[in-house]
Amino acid sequence: MPTLNNTQLGNKSVQEKRRNSGHCPALQRGAMTETLTRITITPSDMLMFAAVAMLPFDGTKIGIPLPYWTPISPWLFTLYTIINWRYLRDTARRFLPFFLFPLLLVLTSVYGWQSYGIHASATAKSFISILLGLACLASLDIAIRIKRVLVRTLLTTLFTAYVVAFLIGILQYIALERHLNWQPVRAYFWGALYRNYASFRPQFMFAEPSYIGMHLFGVLLPVFWLTRDRKIGILIPIFAAGAIAMGSGTRIILDTVVATFIWLIATINFHSRKVTAGFVGALGLLGAGGLSAIIINPRLNSLATNGLLAGDGSMSARIFHMLAPMWSWKHDLSHFMFGWGAGNISNAVRTGYAGARQWYDAHGGAPNTEIDGLANPPADTFTMSIYASFITEFGLFCFLGFLLLVLAHVAVHHGWSRRNICWFILLAYLYIQFESYAFYAIPLFIWAVCTIMNRGGKNNINSL
Repeated sequence: MPTLNNTQLGNKSVQEKRRNSGHCPALQRGAMTETLTRITITPSDMLMFAAVAMLPFDGTKIGIPLPYWTPISPWLFTLYTIINWRYLRDTARRFLPFFLFPLLLVLTSVYGWQSYGIHASATAKSFISILLGLACLASLDIAIRIKRVLVRTLLTTLFTAYVVAFLIGILQYIALERHLNWQPVRAYFWGALYRNYASFRPQFMFAEPSYIGMHLFGVLLPVFWLTRDRKIGILIPIFAAGAIAMGSGTRIILDTVVATFIWLIATINFHSRKVTAGFVGALGLLGAGGLSAIIINPRLNSLATNGLLAGDGSMSARIFHMLAPMWSWKHDLSHFMFGWGAGNISNAVRTGYAGARQWYDAHGGAPNTEIDGLANPPADTFTMSIYASFITEFGLFCFLGFLLLVLAHVAVHHGWSRRNICWFILLAYLYIQFESYAFYAIPLFIWAVCTIMNRGGKNNINSL
């Protein structure tokens, strides 16, 4: 995503020498926001722009179904990586532990497969998702660090894509039956979206409305942190406020409150008394806004009144999707440690269903058909939580191994700035109710903490 100029890139022979050496330096201060002087976009780079343009369009029937979403972008990132394979050696060396980690997951899965067999389709989806996540990481590194694809053009593409998605949400809102009841518009989205919510509330083009926060605070907010692009910074609160005002969902309210708090922590200069006092005031407003949302929003009000297990059918189902496999953890410690094997979440759900259902009913949980159906789950059962899914498939040891790998990656590259700590905490929160291994938030974090550097070698809030 940086721009090209003669001072930075030098002449052609210098560029060739860098590429032939197999090493490209970290991006320096200001590299993500340089002034455009020359445009050089190869045909293969158009795939990168297409992938960025398709980021918010992850709920259409055009995409290939993965666990609970149908994205297009991961496949374009992968194709871009394949076409630019000659740069992959440099990227693989830079992120070697992450490229080797899937081998550990395969070896660990053998234990679960010997116990429960292999569900071919579900197993393929799990490993494909992991490889797609690696392809996203590789494509970022190849495009931005090695090939120096124009950052400003990528940012414009990203901004335009999410503006289009937001305008589509407004159109869906206007077309609702309780508003103008535009049947052609409603029928179009009924046919275009893989799982249709747009008949009842704006879905934008996401797989479901609860993914709004993943995109705004898992993709756009980190991009704003990295680039300080003013357009992105303005779009995030407008998109969040619009989604809340149009009643797109409950989770976007919670995500906005949490993300705003974390953003304040990452941004505020606590050495200034006036700024700190403003921060305290902002916390008061944030708390008042959250309380008002609980009072005004029917679903939040019901959750506060009746509890998480009975206050909302969707929340109840999400909790039980996580609870059923987690109930198996406590009764099968060996598989809890080493996993049920890739693709075998359904086996853990089936084993844990009776105990989890007994506990759920005893604590006032509201039954529904989705929960009832988990008594005999399909092979591609999901959990809606990356923690529940990953530990169930690959075990606690692999989960802790990946966590330590990420922490060590940040530490080795001196990336523990206040911003990155807040970013890491925000990611940990967002994935509690999101399970896709191929989503872009984690690869973006892994790539950025070792690539976006300032002159002092530190990765902090002022490094770009």
